[in-house]
Amino acid sequence: MFKVLVADKNPQASQNCCEYLANDKSLDIISANTGITTLNKYYEMQPDILIINSNFEDIDYTEIVNELSSTSHERKNCNIIITLENDNEKLAFDFVSKLYKLLYLPLNYKEIKKGIEYYKIDNDVYSEPTDDNLTALFYKLNLYNELMGAKYFKYAIQKCYEKPELKISLRNLFNLISEEFNVSTESVRPAMRNALNSVNRYRDDIGNKGIFKLFENEDYVTPKNFIRIITDYYLMKSKKK
Repeated sequence: MFKVLVADKNPQASQNCCEYLANDKSLDIISANTGITTLNKYYEMQPDILIINSNFEDIDYTEIVNELSSTSHERKNCNIIITLENDNEKLAFDFVSKLYKLLYLPLNYKEIKKGIEYYKIDNDVYSEPTDDNLTALFYKLNLYNELMGAKYFKYAIQKCYEKPELKISLRNLFNLISEEFNVSTESVRPAMRNALNSVNRYRDDIGNKGIFKLFENEDYVTPKNFIRIITDYYLMKSKKK
């Protein structure tokens, strides 16, 4: 389970956030409503990520961040999402490396969920090409999940993960896709190329962490290379390659 600590002095606000995130059954979520409780629960549960509002009164949130950065390991553990009242709030941290993302009120729970998904990808949390994991990955890569080409890619990657030899011949892979989705073999490649248009158009937005480093040497990402790169990544993580 991926552990999330939600800290906000407003019990209703933290409850609302927890209830929204609880729709993702892969998350283990706990809340805190004071600065002291936040520190205690952080040390107790060692969350993968901390979502903290800047409204605490017993301890300033900047002091909480600094306290949690007291060891070299935690200073390097960039795992805090902070929600600020407005963009005029002064950020006075001794250890800014602890911060993963800044968000502003009013809270948009979708942005918090997106931040968690980005964190998982950046830190290589995903280990298998499940539908949910690939959906989150495609979102980060600017590949639109609603496109048929994206659906074909998910199916192709999952099949190649099960049988790596399928990567060698796109023809056999396209035949499997056409049978699964009841479409012509000839329509598969154009749909995949169409899905990759946004990936290639916004290459600079992909980033350079984790899985995205694998695209650095690709001038233009083709369906074959995309399937190979993503599949090899998961095979490497699972040591099936």
